[in-house]
Amino acid sequence: MQHSARIDDHGKQTKNMKTTFKTMLLAAIATSLVTVVSAAPPGKGVGTFKKASSVEDIQKIKKGDHYALVCKECDSVTFKEVATAEEMKALCHDGGAMHCGSCEKKFTVKHMGPAGKGTTKTKMTIVNAEGRECMFVAQLSQ
Repeated sequence: MQHSARIDDHGKQTKNMKTTFKTMLLAAIATSLVTVVSAAPPGKGVGTFKKASSVEDIQKIKKGDHYALVCKECDSVTFKEVATAEEMKALCHDGGAMHCGSCEKKFTVKHMGPAGKGTTKTKMTIVNAEGRECMFVAQLSQ
């Protein structure tokens, strides 16, 4: 009887050691992932990007810059690099058409009146057929 008890105790010790080893291994992996994420240089990787809500904001995006088209209709984000200056002019042309690369719906660029009292920027939105804002541009790099 005592002999079998020793085997059970030994088995329990081995199981506890395996559990401890797995826990330590997972902790080491988690620590290394945190180190990798925090090692990204400032301004690179994950960030917060401001919506370009005026014609002037769109015109600041130059050739070689990156931007995102965010479609609220299908909850998608399309990342693009500016190839030509004409591409940015088309993005802010009043009455211009835009297409979502994901849901393939057509949207219209609409200016929100001339610059008013106390403001120097002309607001613009991208609207769907019902006139609701459905898409916006966010500059990713300068």
